[in-house]
Amino acid sequence: MRLWTLSDLHQEHVANAWDPAAHVPAGGFDAVVIAGDVQVPLVRSLEWIAERFHGVPVVYVPGNHDFWWDRGEVRYTLSDQVRLGRAAADRLGVHLLMDDAVTIGGVTFVGATLWTDFRLGAFGLLHGLRSAGGREGMQDYRRIRTGPTSRHRIEPEDVLRLHRASRAYVQGAIRPAPERTVVVTHHAPSRRSLSPHENLAWCYATDLDDLIGTCRPALWVHGHVHRHADYRIHDTRIVCNPRGHVEEATGFIPGLVVEVPDRQADADTQPRTNGTEGTN
Repeated sequence: MRLWTLSDLHQEHVANAWDPAAHVPAGGFDAVVIAGDVQVPLVRSLEWIAERFHGVPVVYVPGNHDFWWDRGEVRYTLSDQVRLGRAAADRLGVHLLMDDAVTIGGVTFVGATLWTDFRLGAFGLLHGLRSAGGREGMQDYRRIRTGPTSRHRIEPEDVLRLHRASRAYVQGAIRPAPERTVVVTHHAPSRRSLSPHENLAWCYATDLDDLIGTCRPALWVHGHVHRHADYRIHDTRIVCNPRGHVEEATGFIPGLVVEVPDRQADADTQPRTNGTEGTN
């Protein structure tokens, strides 16, 4: 399966306007995988996607910006966007994955925003939580609402609970057939996706190298980090292809197609042995 892979298009900014029709991969593709942050809020992301990829299988995992309040008159919450997003995705024919999975062409896509556990590079969990929500921290804690007033905003502890639920879901969902499973998250699953001196690294990634090494999905696609990444952890290829903001040099490849390897087919073509070679 050939996947046109994108993330972090940030179409909420006029200067970032981008037309995928001008960048369709020349060799074709079977499905589109978008790892979050297309628009603000989630319903607009889905509408943008459905309009531009009509008739094409699209897997979408929301990013943190998908839950931001757009400062309009409708003071929706994170829960509102989850509910409205699911309804919009069903109506528009987009595969929206929020601790969900879908199988397309024999490949299972497991998706979650993932969030973070606030530990990667932090001086302990408490430091990670406090710095994330502090004055120099993430705008999520000023832009994502949990209730009708400005005082009702998401807290780092809420995000930690969301992360733990998503992590448990993803780990369980990979196990049945990892060789034909693609994991899609917004937040990164490894420190290797970050620049060496990433500020607030614990807000962008969680160290899931051991989980990946144990479960070994075929491919893991993520976003959030405005920096192209393509590397392997054991058998698993990790890919991040973010457009980011127009002024950023992210390494974005507009027509990037990533193939899902067929490990079983590869194994079937390998020479068989009687199990005694290399034991002397």
